[in-house]
Amino acid sequence: MTTEIAQFMRTLERRWDDHLEALFISRDVEAAMAGMAAATSVRHIPTMTGADGWPEVERFYRDLVLPHLPGDLGFTRRSRTVDRFHLVDELTVSFLHDREVAWLIPGIEPTGRHASVTAIVVVAFDRGAIASQRTLWDGASLAAQLGVTVGPPQESRSG
Repeated sequence: MTTEIAQFMRTLERRWDDHLEALFISRDVEAAMAGMAAATSVRHIPTMTGADGWPEVERFYRDLVLPHLPGDLGFTRRSRTVDRFHLVDELTVSFLHDREVAWLIPGIEPTGRHASVTAIVVVAFDRGAIASQRTLWDGASLAAQLGVTVGPPQESRSG
């Protein structure tokens, strides 16, 4: 690997870290969007929440994510892999379920329980800008920690 490629990969890491800090720490949507490609997309696989395109992603962050951030939301990185086109983070996401978290587990009223779940984030870059984010976590494990039953409704049988 050349020095230039190594520096470029570190730049991609900084771009992603700056994005996370702007969104989840500073809660500054404009700063979070600054490093994103015009045709960016965000998709949370378990819930299929997210958006496609700059205006929709900006609206998703402003209207669905920021108002629904738990007060003590925390991320602990377990591993990171990066190349010239992608970054993959394995994170532990923990929080007190003190409000509905519509982008993470929609439709569930606050339970007051603490939850911790592993998340995998795959970030694609286009010319150094964040082109897409795909996040996956174990929704069933998260629901169980919150005391919520997920799955198809049970049929009632009366005899």
